[in-house]
Amino acid sequence: MSPAVAHWAEQLDANAREFFEERAAIYEFDGGMSRRDAEAAAKAATEAQFGTAGTSPPPPEKTPKSRK
Repeated sequence: MSPAVAHWAEQLDANAREFFEERAAIYEFDGGMSRRDAEAAAKAATEAQFGTAGTSPPPPEKTPKSRK
């Protein structure tokens, strides 16, 4: 992994990191890309999925049900 991508990946939360690693593997092994190209494509896909921060959005806030 290139140092820049490695540094970026270290900042990801667990969900985004798993997504990134899975995409990189798919692009490399199923897609026939070089590792460097696969990681670059996976980085772009992860940023598109999770945003540039690479973190999962917080869960939606639950509102209490009204009591009858």
